Amino acid sequence: MAAICALLRVLALVVFTFVILLPHLICMRWFPKAANQLAHRWQKMAAWTIGIKIHISGTPKAGPVLYLSNHTSWLDIVALSNTAPLSFVAKSEVSSWPVFASLAKWQRTIFVERDRRSRTGVALGQMVQRLEDHDALVLFPEGTSSDGWNLLPFKSALIGAVVETATRMEAHDVDLYVQPVAVAYTKLHGIALGRMEADYAAWIGDIDLIPHLWRILKTGGLEAQIHFGEPVEINPDTNRKILALDMEQQVRQLMEETRR
Repeated sequence: MAAICALLRVLALVVFTFVILLPHLICMRWFPKAANQLAHRWQKMAAWTIGIKIHISGTPKAGPVLYLSNHTSWLDIVALSNTAPLSFVAKSEVSSWPVFASLAKWQRTIFVERDRRSRTGVALGQMVQRLEDHDALVLFPEGTSSDGWNLLPFKSALIGAVVETATRMEAHDVDLYVQPVAVAYTKLHGIALGRMEADYAAWIGDIDLIPHLWRILKTGGLEAQIHFGEPVEINPDTNRKILALDMEQQVRQLMEETRR
């Protein structure tokens, strides 16, 4: 019965996708801000399909802003996308995933080849351009997913996009921010998820994507807590390495608060 319900929810999402497909493609070409709004609506439908209930505390800052979040799973994309119209900065491997690659491109994702410094510079330039356009971007500074309980060290290279943007926007009288965000998957059908159950939501190691997705679709009843911290204004004198350390500490604190 659970499998049948999951299939029906997926079918509803497929129908909704085809309904908004043409308007979204038109917006992608000529009205990118509107495309992000449609992607935001799609992700709300996706959250219903997956059966995930999202609780938000704090207020996401409007763009131009770079959200810095911990990273647990592909579920983070759905959860964070329910908070506001936004785009992601993702590793280049995502661009080859079945289905997910198309969805990422529809959400105007910036892909990063972390193993090639010359290509990382291209992604950095794209981030600067998007922030100059007053977009809201999400970066996972750990560079990979974790178990949702521990936070890996933040990498500062791409965080430097906000500093470069601040330098270029200095004469335009526009405020630019970074904002720490914590995402935690806290309950399953009303029962608290502890460390022993971390692999239910977390997508780490050698876990295959499709079986992980199908298990969550069949089970449903997942709850996520998203905690936005205080935004920090960026100026041309901001040191990206100090900023990365400060944001890492703040995200770690927010993660602890979501588990209380």
